[in-house]
Amino acid sequence: MKMIRILSCLWLCSIFSITGAQATERADTAWQNVLKQQALLIDVRTEGEFSQGHIEQAYNIPHTAIAEQIASVTKDKNQPIVVYCRSGNRSGYALQVLQAMGYQQVVNGGGLDEMLTSQPK
Repeated sequence: MKMIRILSCLWLCSIFSITGAQATERADTAWQNVLKQQALLIDVRTEGEFSQGHIEQAYNIPHTAIAEQIASVTKDKNQPIVVYCRSGNRSGYALQVLQAMGYQQVVNGGGLDEMLTSQPK
């Protein structure tokens, strides 16, 4: 029984470390797009979440309104865009919506904390 617990803990630790490595990579890629391609930053969390803290220069368009409101920020389907939220789930949804609308250069930056941790100094 004790061995099963140990193996379970090791398995969970390996899953979290893999997820963390991927998360850092996606945030690093997002920052490269912001810095090198002048990508727009779009925070797809709610207005309330946005008001509690966000990345400077980010626009707030909740993921539920991304299709209706993206044109207020850009109509250029080749404009690089980075979307982020709290964990990366809502930004993943926003990415799919924008791609379905024809936006060609959309990157999921993941979560706010992830983006802030990876932000170049």
